[in-house]
Amino acid sequence: MHKSFYNALLNADSVLPTGLVSWNKTNCERRFAVYRNNVVVSLIDALAVNFPVVQHLVGEAFFRAMAREFVSQFPPKTPVMAFYGEDFADFIMAFPPAASIAYLADIAKLEYAIQLSRHSADSSPLATAKLLHLIEDHQAMASTGLKLAASAEVITSTFPIASIWYAHQGKPPFDLSQIQLDQSEAVFLSRPGLEVELHSIDQGTAEFITKLNQTFPLLAAAETTHPFDLTAALKLLVQQQAIIGLITTSLITTKVSDHEFCH
Repeated sequence: MHKSFYNALLNADSVLPTGLVSWNKTNCERRFAVYRNNVVVSLIDALAVNFPVVQHLVGEAFFRAMAREFVSQFPPKTPVMAFYGEDFADFIMAFPPAASIAYLADIAKLEYAIQLSRHSADSSPLATAKLLHLIEDHQAMASTGLKLAASAEVITSTFPIASIWYAHQGKPPFDLSQIQLDQSEAVFLSRPGLEVELHSIDQGTAEFITKLNQTFPLLAAAETTHPFDLTAALKLLVQQQAIIGLITTSLITTKVSDHEFCH
């Protein structure tokens, strides 16, 4: 009965759940339809809260119609509605009516990352003296990685997702006329305080931070990354309180690009 009830709840075409009765003998089908509608509307509302810029870009009517389709295919995996929409970006990518806004899925990906960063676990930053001691020891850098805060994440796109996101942080109407839509952007997310902060970064810095999150040793992460400013990248991580510890990595030789490094 639970499975029957669950399947009927998000599918308007489903038959009434098996064994459903009303205490006062009134029309069960009508009463269940009201309940079903309330559940679906609540989930759509949750998506609107989690993806406000996506809604701004397509308009409320289109967003709610698209979200209704999503809800019918992807019910929540957790009772915490702040995390609802994990698959929304992929859904948008494959949703034909949204194809005219090529960057929409990447904006959804960014907004979900913001949600994860906002609700990630708190942590304390690594003492600066420990980081400086590591940097001064070339051998230690070859076998030690940086542990980043759970709130620290990098999102890259072939579209200017950070510029589009920032353009929608004021009051409408939103001005996108100065944004070059063929410009790729990388974004670093962090939460040094109560609010999530977004920082536009170059592709090299994005690759470096991503490798740190993949537990690369500091030296390997730096030397196998496209040209970037290592000092500026570390300064950003320190300022954002994103480095919370050191990781001793296993000494496994891995070929990266045309060079071999131990990590």
